[in-house]
Amino acid sequence: MTRHAALLFAACCLLAACGKPGVPADAEKVRAALTGDDKQTAAQNPQCQAFKASEIAAYIGEPVNAPDNAGAGLGCQWTAKDGSGDVIVTVVPAEYHEKPSGGKGFHTLPAPGTEAFVAPYFDGWLAGAITGANAVRVSTAGAAASEATTIALLTEAAKRVGK
Repeated sequence: MTRHAALLFAACCLLAACGKPGVPADAEKVRAALTGDDKQTAAQNPQCQAFKASEIAAYIGEPVNAPDNAGAGLGCQWTAKDGSGDVIVTVVPAEYHEKPSGGKGFHTLPAPGTEAFVAPYFDGWLAGAITGANAVRVSTAGAAASEATTIALLTEAAKRVGK
């Protein structure tokens, strides 16, 4: 197991335990730090403010819930109301841009920004690009999630939050 995979596994275990009877308050603090809830509410998160739920729903073809913080507050996640999909928009400093270039179906894109890519990702799609000092990464999963809708979301996210 790689270091990143081990950290992700540990974080998921802690998140799964949050809010359950007998779970220490420290687990809730870890959950809040991992999502970004300890810094700001989703309503204050620039990535969450950038899109209306109806806009996000169009990228996956189904209604979505209100947004939640993700990625230590650097991202925002909208889950499908029926639990079958989601959309995540994340913005990080450009030096953290990472392309899954070895994956099947990965390919580069001419825009937006530099080092733009799209690739299949679990049961959906992942796309990202460097847009100046930042890198924008989006993922989609849902009834209408596709390579094309994910590229469209990346393009729009780069305009709205990628500066």
